Formats: sequence, C-alpha cells, structure tokens
Amino acid sequence: MTRLRRHLVVRLAIGAALLFGGCTTLVPIDVTGEWTGTFVWTSGPQAGSGIESPISIMLVHEGRDVTGTVTLMGPGSQPFDLSITSGQAASRSIDIQAAGTLDAGGSTVEISMRLEGDYDESAMSGTGSQTFSGTTYDFAWELVRISGPPEP
Repeated sequence: MTRLRRHLVVRLAIGAALLFGGCTTLVPIDVTGEWTGTFVWTSGPQAGSGIESPISIMLVHEGRDVTGTVTLMGPGSQPFDLSITSGQAASRSIDIQAAGTLDAGGSTVEISMRLEGDYDESAMSGTGSQTFSGTTYDFAWELVRISGPPEP
C-alpha cells in the first residue's frame, strides 16, 4: 500500500470513528411506564386561575409508537380514562392524542386530548389541548416518571 493510500485510509477511519462515535450519544429513551403530574389551563374559564388538575399516563413505547391510557379527574373527583389513539415519541419529543367518554351526571360527553412536548428519562412537559362538548381549551402540563420500563 502506498503512503498516500495509507494516509487516506487512516483519515477515513478517523472520520468514521468520529461520525459513528457521536451517534452513540443519542441513546433512545423508552418512555414505557407510569407518569404522573399536573396540568394548568391556559385558555377557557379557568385560565390564569393557577388551579392545577392531576393527570397520569400509563405508556407502552415500541419503536416510535406510544400506546396506553391517560387518566384525568372528572366531576366529583372521579377519575376517568382516555385511550391513546395515536402516539409517537422520538428525538426527545412526544406527541399523544387520546379520546374517550365521560359520564357527566347521566349523560355522556366525548372528550379528546392532545399532548405535545419534550421528555427525558425522568420527566416530560409541554402544551396540550382538550376538546370537551365541542369546545377546545389549552393547557400546560408536566409529568414525572413514577415507574420505569420493565427490565430487559
């Protein structure tokens, strides 16, 4: 091998090592587990009141897809669940859409919710919206992980 070729091979090897070495720092995070926290309305009748509402999410993360359940408090402090209809988590950002029905005093109300935000190993936060009886309200949310993904 000529000196020029050897020099070129060494430079390519160093460049590849730097390129692929930098990629290893982007270890994917599995958001599988139980997350709990609060949200605060930023629009609607309770906007600016500072009243926090509890929220918890049970997630299953496979590839980029996220499935599971969102649990909120309904009238009389009774919890109710929304099923995640669409969810993705990648590059430290999460987008979840959920829907379900709330029994409100003998009548049922369709509710949909969207959560968008960022996450790391132990926390996630962002903005969202909830549509209730055809009216959409916005909120800010924060969650912390209270149980992690199952051990491999």
